[in-house]
Amino acid sequence: MQRFDGRKLRERREQEDRRREWLALQIDRSADTVALYEKNLVDPPGSILGVLADALGCSVADFYVEQAGAA
Repeated sequence: MQRFDGRKLRERREQEDRRREWLALQIDRSADTVALYEKNLVDPPGSILGVLADALGCSVADFYVEQAGAA
């Protein structure tokens, strides 16, 4: 099972040498909202994931990690 990982979003944003404020403008959200995504406090809605990926030149899958299932 995969889950959104805000650290992946932050890493990609930093690789592109972009500030949170820039990304916030691209997705029509606040920089504080981007911070919530990056800190895994809020998952971005599905409608925003594609916009994030487009803005950062990657795929939505790049923001996900494998999550171990419950035993």
